[in-house]
Amino acid sequence: MLFLPVFILFTSSLSFAQTVDELFISAFTKYQNKDYQGAVEDYTKVIAEKPDYGDAYFNRAIAFEQLKQNDKAINDYTSLIALQPNDANAYFNRGMLYEAMEQYKIALSDFNKSIELNAELTNAVYRKAIIYGQLGADSLALDNYFIYLAKNPDNVKVNFSLAQQYDRMEEYHSAIMYYTKVIQLDSGNAKAYFQRAYDNELIMKKQKAIDDYTRAIKCDPKYSDAYFNRGFMYNEDYEFEKAIADYTKVIEIEPKSSDAYYNRGLAKANAGMKSDACNDFMKAAELGDKIALKYYKLNCK
Repeated sequence: MLFLPVFILFTSSLSFAQTVDELFISAFTKYQNKDYQGAVEDYTKVIAEKPDYGDAYFNRAIAFEQLKQNDKAINDYTSLIALQPNDANAYFNRGMLYEAMEQYKIALSDFNKSIELNAELTNAVYRKAIIYGQLGADSLALDNYFIYLAKNPDNVKVNFSLAQQYDRMEEYHSAIMYYTKVIQLDSGNAKAYFQRAYDNELIMKKQKAIDDYTRAIKCDPKYSDAYFNRGFMYNEDYEFEKAIADYTKVIEIEPKSSDAYYNRGLAKANAGMKSDACNDFMKAAELGDKIALKYYKLNCK
């Protein structure tokens, strides 16, 4: 989450100050109209006239980000920090850029500094949790998630991220607990139902998994992965008609899904529909599935 541009007007009556104000307003307006290059040009003129104008550096940095010119944005945040060493938002935004560039050590330093300057910047705590998770520092990741959630217990995104962290740690019961918290906060969250279903599948809670895949589909009728996974479970439970129906739905949503054709072929073969199964194996092979081609050669000639 980046901080948005700041709109500040000087009240000085000097003609030079009025010119700077006019340029700042012009830059701000161009940014609002998504003319990011125009905004950069006007903020550059402001800085040329008034090199210590911190808000111009801040706003130009954000415009550079919109232009995918992250190095220039970092330079502007660095210039701003030199002018205003206690600007927590500048450290946070620069940290976000370093994180995006996978320069995690520098990002963590910036996030720590932003928290030191403003303890209410809990988003910096969240970003630290994400980075530590990516680095495999699981204990530090959990510490930062818990610090964030102590202040913001009902944040859906952070609860979901914590559940994903537990998934990476293969602590599926804990992951399920936090996906359940997400669902309590957002009952229409299809991804949370899907992930909870997958975790229940991993711990052999098959019916709970099927129920959650069904709920995910109810929330998002085009959730092809939920149909696919439910179809796989139906096939394992010898409910071949249901499996075929789910794989057919996947194919409707993703006509080039070779996996769906291949697995529907298996379900049809299990149901004794050899000719239809072979047609699916051939279609999967045509879509590039080498296993389906091998299966077709062994069983359909």
